[in-house]
Amino acid sequence: MLSTPFRRSANLAILVFAVALAGCSSSPSGLPHSCNSSGLLASGSDPNFASVSSLYPEMESPREVIGVKNHRDEFIIMPDGRVNFTPVRAEDPLVRRAENMGHAFFSLGDGDTWLGKSGSDTRAVKRLLEGYMPIVIADFQQAGQSEPGLTFEQTAVAWSDGMSADEPLWAFVQLKVSNSGDRSREVRLGWYVDHVLEVPKDRKVRTIAVWQLELEPGAEQIVYGKLPFLDGYEMAVECSAEEFENRLGEASAFWKHLLNEGISINVPEQRVNDAYRAWLAYTFLNVDKIGDQYEPHDGSGFYEAVYGIMAAKYCNALGMMGYPDEARTYLDSLATLVSLEGLFFQRFGFVDTGTLLLVMDQYYQLTGDEPWLRKAAPIMIRMCDWIINKRNEARAAKEKNAVCYGLIVSNVGTDNPVAEYSYVTDASLCVGMEASARSLRAVGMTEDAARIQEESDAYRQDIERSMRRSVTEHDGMKVLPLMPESHMFLKRAAYVPGGKEIADPGHGYSGHGYYSLFGSILLETKFLPASHECFRLIPELMERRDGLLMGMCAFGGPGGIDHAFTYGYWMNCLERNEVERVLLGFYGSMAYGMSRRTWAGVELTNIFTGSNSLTLPHLRSGTQQLRLLRNMLVREEGDRLILAQAVPQHWLADGEQVAVLDAPTQFGKVSYTIDSHVARGSIFVTLDPPPVRTPPKAIVLHLRHPEGARIKSVSVDGKPTHRFRDGAITLEGIVQPVRIEVQYRDMML
Repeated sequence: MLSTPFRRSANLAILVFAVALAGCSSSPSGLPHSCNSSGLLASGSDPNFASVSSLYPEMESPREVIGVKNHRDEFIIMPDGRVNFTPVRAEDPLVRRAENMGHAFFSLGDGDTWLGKSGSDTRAVKRLLEGYMPIVIADFQQAGQSEPGLTFEQTAVAWSDGMSADEPLWAFVQLKVSNSGDRSREVRLGWYVDHVLEVPKDRKVRTIAVWQLELEPGAEQIVYGKLPFLDGYEMAVECSAEEFENRLGEASAFWKHLLNEGISINVPEQRVNDAYRAWLAYTFLNVDKIGDQYEPHDGSGFYEAVYGIMAAKYCNALGMMGYPDEARTYLDSLATLVSLEGLFFQRFGFVDTGTLLLVMDQYYQLTGDEPWLRKAAPIMIRMCDWIINKRNEARAAKEKNAVCYGLIVSNVGTDNPVAEYSYVTDASLCVGMEASARSLRAVGMTEDAARIQEESDAYRQDIERSMRRSVTEHDGMKVLPLMPESHMFLKRAAYVPGGKEIADPGHGYSGHGYYSLFGSILLETKFLPASHECFRLIPELMERRDGLLMGMCAFGGPGGIDHAFTYGYWMNCLERNEVERVLLGFYGSMAYGMSRRTWAGVELTNIFTGSNSLTLPHLRSGTQQLRLLRNMLVREEGDRLILAQAVPQHWLADGEQVAVLDAPTQFGKVSYTIDSHVARGSIFVTLDPPPVRTPPKAIVLHLRHPEGARIKSVSVDGKPTHRFRDGAITLEGIVQPVRIEVQYRDMML
């Protein structure tokens, strides 16, 4: 689902584009090619939030949700601070009709002049309670004051009885008015709700309460209100300070406990410590409990439906982040959507089936939950048999020497409804089958495992043969088409809303747009190693021909990005140990792919202008940001566990500490702490505990010295080891806690 948020005047677009091009190298298509990213990557130091976020404006329309975990309803905090609710539940989950929307808001005048309204002299600047909880504080800043005056702080929290997903949802809102000036002030303040009908002229406004406040210098006064999610227009009322504080206390205690019970990440950058917990919170709010089923939806108040590929990957993110109970519960609900024939198709394509199979295996690898796997195994077998049957149909329909022999036709993504041959589909299905065979072997179901493995081996041979044959050359550069028969994503012009689908002759064949998005999904499957020629061609095209902007997938007109799709590319970079590219994307996402103080991730945004779609917080964004951060810190690669590979150099400045505790891995839980004393030429690492459920063959510890100093010596519990190279230390046979001391060479030598 991709929208087009890039509406702006032609003059503004030209001006912004011209300014941006001053820091960019151009590409054959005329679009920005590197846009300051090449300078950041060549600077000799890691990209960081300050260096990345200073280049372009921040997102102009942040939007947050408040609610209760797994509740099917949630309030929206609009960019201007109004609290959005739905008076009547829409029948169609994908439709949020205008006549079913309302808002609650404070106003200094009448019902048309609310605090934060565009064009007024107040602007909402939002943040989260304690930096990460889904309780939104909006500071309304007044422009053009000649003297210190009034400040307005709104706090909005959602609550249900017992914080239960089965009880009615309420919002409680507080507005604190403070007088920071040196003279008394009088304020007429009202609290209103509106009900937006088909056209603005039919908008109805109801006055809930009006207060006449008198504030002495340094004084503050607070007013309170509450409303239900359903029937909020009729039932919004004032509430007492005691009731507000009680509800705020219950909700904040719930979220604080929930968001700190999984993996613990504590790094010397508070925005990161806050952001990952906010991502978790928003994704929990994107899950809707309907009856006894749990549906991870792509959005809240938009895309209110299950999109199979991301719903499954979200379960993997929860497993990685230490929430196995939720991962299992949501996976079990997704499994009920598998057809009797074995197809799991929830809007995105047949890729949904392969992704769910892979994630089911990953859940078992992370938890070792054998009883669950035995229960899930018949569903996995049924899904694999569906793939095998589709393969048999596909082979019967093609000559054996055809490029697409053995491949399965499917649509890929909701924006591409035409069914075509796509390596994204086939790689996902094949990898899902291979993962299923691995899981089935683990629980002794060897006959089914062998049968599925044999079929997946044949499938892999057909896909690899097709990939090798479909590689083409364009303007002296080898290119792997994602759609081997039509080359559709390559033939498309750089996507512009209202523009052409097909490039002019001699143009196209860039990494921009859908190629960037779906090329990254293909890389994410890890169907081939990063070093394989066919998989090398994908990032090469993205990097050299417009596929990336500030380390993120370029999509739309000049300045457009869809950051969360870039995850597969970032994982490919980690496999190649090109960490700086990963950090550029990580900080690019935090600076431009989400709101900078409330960390709500968006689907599409324009980094040149700051304009963004209102598809936030988005499940794909939260899921992929969680997985990215986890893999920067803890990553499995075959039988090796890789630690701290993408820890930014500035996190290891003298006196800093990086602590990752209780991180689930396929080898068991791992915890480590890095203490930097680089001013004295040393870094100390405590590994306690190492993973012991199925110990890895090796643990590879990366220490990225802030000044690039080379390692002089390493000792493990006082015993020297010489297994280190280029900042990476290899440890074998570690089954007990250890302390590692690393000494560095003098930078002057």
